Amino acid sequence: MMIKFIGISLCVLFCSVILRDYNKQFAVIINIVAALLLAFAVSKELFEIVDEVKSFSLVSDTAAAYCKLMLKILGITLITQIVCDICRDNGENSLASITSAAAKIVIISLILPLFKTVISIVGGLLSH
Repeated sequence: MMIKFIGISLCVLFCSVILRDYNKQFAVIINIVAALLLAFAVSKELFEIVDEVKSFSLVSDTAAAYCKLMLKILGITLITQIVCDICRDNGENSLASITSAAAKIVIISLILPLFKTVISIVGGLLSH
């Protein structure tokens, strides 16, 4: 399976490098389409991971909330990485940096309740 992904990526890379000199916009479109195709190709494995994490969440409601949070963060990081790479490939380094920083801020805002819970648990343990 991984060999197929590497082959697709190398083909797209060669096409993109060749086309970049002639039509930069078309090279960008090819890169975006390739990223989407590869994302769809790994979607089966991604759904298996999601199902496995969901099975962990059957233990309790608290575990379900944390599993949901983990999946959100995983999705944010994967999508952000793809978008930032596409931005950098097209010479938009500042846009990639801003996108990456924005994603980090969103992730921090998502995990603040988890930090609050951990701190209250540790505080409760230390007070006894």
